[in-house]
Amino acid sequence: MAATTIGLTTVAFGLASETGVVIQSFSLAQTAEATEVSKHNGEHLAVAFSGFRRNISMSGNCSTAVGATGIGQALALTANSTAVSSGSYFVTDVSFSEASDGFSTFDLSATAYTGLNT
Repeated sequence: MAATTIGLTTVAFGLASETGVVIQSFSLAQTAEATEVSKHNGEHLAVAFSGFRRNISMSGNCSTAVGATGIGQALALTANSTAVSSGSYFVTDVSFSEASDGFSTFDLSATAYTGLNT
């Protein structure tokens, strides 16, 4: 949707378009596993982070081709690549629906694992 923003120019409004889909919502979450070293009294001495993951979820409208997307397939994002950074995202969950009185819709989740690329 086109919009005119007034004030801050460093904030984004709306989503970039991707080939073959119209994204209505998009989210990104980063996770890691924490390993802690503590004293007998619970005071933390050190923490190490590993197992980094970047999880994305999106939903929107699409062609029937998205319905053929399978679990474990690499997901190619072009326009939203600045939001999701580098690395390969692998589809972990996908659903597709059609209706006689509406547009085709999809919900998709994918995860990028540190060190794994296609």
